[in-house]
Amino acid sequence: MSVVTARETIDPATGRARPLSAEEQHARAEAFARALDDVMAADETDADEVWAEVFRGIDESRPHRPLFEGRY
Repeated sequence: MSVVTARETIDPATGRARPLSAEEQHARAEAFARALDDVMAADETDADEVWAEVFRGIDESRPHRPLFEGRY
């Protein structure tokens, strides 16, 4: 079963969430668990280098007002 989207779970007349069936709740829980597994499996060994590059790129695009000067 596929995960139900927000469009399908919101009642357009009231703007309230429609109740989910047990199957829909289970599918959402499994999708959330898979997403968490992906996050936990991420390699963070190069995180500092990646963020330094991001900070440098932001500062290069606004040389008149650097935000992250000295953090890379």
